[in-house]
Amino acid sequence: RAALLIKELGEAEISMEIAEFYPKKIENHSVVFHYDKCTQLIGIEIPKQQVNEILENLDIKIISDINGTAKLEVPAYRVDVTREADIIEEVLRIFGFNNVPLPKKLNTSINNFVKPDLEKIQNTLSEFLIGKGFYEMLNNSLTSIQYTTKLGGEVVKDDKNVKILNPLSQELGVMRQTLLFDLLEVVKHNQNRQNPDLKLFEFGKTYIKTTDSYKESKKLMIGISGRLAAEQWNSSNTIASFYSIKGIVKSILQRLGIDNLLRETSLSNSLLADGVELFILKKSIGQMGWITPAQKKHFGIKQDVFLAELDFDAIVESLTFSKTKHTELPKTFSVRRDFSLLLDKSTSFSEIEEIARKTNKTLLKEVNLFDVYEGDKLPEGKKSYAVSFSFQDEQETLKDEQIDNVMKEIRDLLEAKLKAELR
Repeated sequence: RAALLIKELGEAEISMEIAEFYPKKIENHSVVFHYDKCTQLIGIEIPKQQVNEILENLDIKIISDINGTAKLEVPAYRVDVTREADIIEEVLRIFGFNNVPLPKKLNTSINNFVKPDLEKIQNTLSEFLIGKGFYEMLNNSLTSIQYTTKLGGEVVKDDKNVKILNPLSQELGVMRQTLLFDLLEVVKHNQNRQNPDLKLFEFGKTYIKTTDSYKESKKLMIGISGRLAAEQWNSSNTIASFYSIKGIVKSILQRLGIDNLLRETSLSNSLLADGVELFILKKSIGQMGWITPAQKKHFGIKQDVFLAELDFDAIVESLTFSKTKHTELPKTFSVRRDFSLLLDKSTSFSEIEEIARKTNKTLLKEVNLFDVYEGDKLPEGKKSYAVSFSFQDEQETLKDEQIDNVMKEIRDLLEAKLKAELR
């Protein structure tokens, strides 16, 4: 248009045709197209001639066609058409989606394995703990080597330390093998600032040097110390105990749907003073207990700290065993029976529960410890447990005879295996 105006007004002559100028010329791109692939993706066979007409009307040139495989030239301005699937989509768009009939039968394969979303699981547990009144910590992965030499014992050893070649200070000389000492530093810091009532957790990594390589693991550390609730005139001022941390851990596993697979054993070799090791089936997922007197003295902590260090990677692996079950609400009421048992002090409630649940897995729904007594009125080395047993049949009302038979079986097994006496 500009050239025509100059010609009319300036008596000039146009000496050449219009030539396009590119700093870098954009060429048309080629795509290999298979007619049988088009049929496979669309679901019906469109006549080859009709496909070619659609392509030509879309300015897509057919350069060659050999044995059902065509080489196409797509104009440069069609930046959204770069693959064979894009070509097939254009053919289907012009042909009409509504012209493809719906099949009467649809075949598909279902993959049962779903890779866990680690970030989603971590966020779920974080929100759960925060809802329980916990605060999240974020500590340095570098720590002091003196924790290894003074407090490591047989668990955290110097030959397992990942040492820093050019440490900034002695306090940041090695990578941490456990999150325990970071937790105790935080407890000490808060205690010295008149904040002794703590509920803390941290997601962090630990680092261990092995014989020929290095091992990095993700852990979840949970710690409780002091009162469980804020000090108020109408509160009970309940102090945290081992059962406080145990309840939190069980709630976490219940939230993930694997609490029914939990198994506990006594700690044999640990940084903790006492407690239990946790297993899902045969795989260890962590430990829980309380800190040792040596740790309290070293950090200057005045009260007990109850904690659990869970192996986050092992917990995620255990989620493959989680099964969601849906059942109807029961039509009947549950029936409760109690036993008051005289036991050796070394006997744990988990042993009683394990024995009881083996007697009848259908009717026995719950085993609960509701009272513990240890005093001078009992023989030396003995304690008294009050245990309740709840029975229920979802469809029919239970008869006394059925419950009595199960209770007798439980009593006989407790007497035989644990030397329990009925009080």
